[in-house]
Amino acid sequence: MVERFVFAYAKQNMGSFLVVTSEKKNQYHHGELREALLAAAEEILDEGGIQGLSLRACARRAGVSHAAPKHHFNDVANLLAEVAARGFSRLSRALRKAREEVVDDPEDRFIATARTYVTFARDYPAYFRLMFRSDALNLKNEALTSAAAETFTEMTNTITVQRHQPDVTPENLVERIREERLSVDVLIGWSHIHGYAQLLLEGQLDVFAAGEDPDVFLERTLTQTGRRISQVLQKG
Repeated sequence: MVERFVFAYAKQNMGSFLVVTSEKKNQYHHGELREALLAAAEEILDEGGIQGLSLRACARRAGVSHAAPKHHFNDVANLLAEVAARGFSRLSRALRKAREEVVDDPEDRFIATARTYVTFARDYPAYFRLMFRSDALNLKNEALTSAAAETFTEMTNTITVQRHQPDVTPENLVERIREERLSVDVLIGWSHIHGYAQLLLEGQLDVFAAGEDPDVFLERTLTQTGRRISQVLQKG
């Protein structure tokens, strides 16, 4: 899915902006309605997941007519894509912060990335699930493709440091990820981290925790598994 985001990212053009006012006493100005609708969508997502998220629901939450969202989002797939983009941006910021706190040790870098990624999934489960719902999102939405590429760049650079290679950039990501060995290693590393996060959200790790404090269990197992995966990637 992220690969589709990455390649779509290079092809998208900036969309146009429309000025819309609401029926509220204090009218929304340019850009404010868009932000109000996205904020409403985030609230609904946090409260009940994607099931309750619709253009009409966001309009009700923002206090505008049910037709108002159409001026900014022509369908719910675009609205959900914009919300998912915010999730990817939030995750990218967290990953960058984790990277900056680890110097160049490959194992520590991989473990920090895994910890950050899994913590994000645990703290924002509805966001996390939405971000990878390719059936519900407009995958050509520019905000989504750009934000997803940013996250994928961060994840890829967790692998390049294992291989003692230069970091990739959003500009050369598509070209670099076509390198067979790097592509395979990214798949190994990301599958482990994302798979762990998914198992956690679905309650499938409970049998392994066996009553252990959740925070202690996560730190212990992410460190242990992260170290092993890092060692595998370093050996090439």
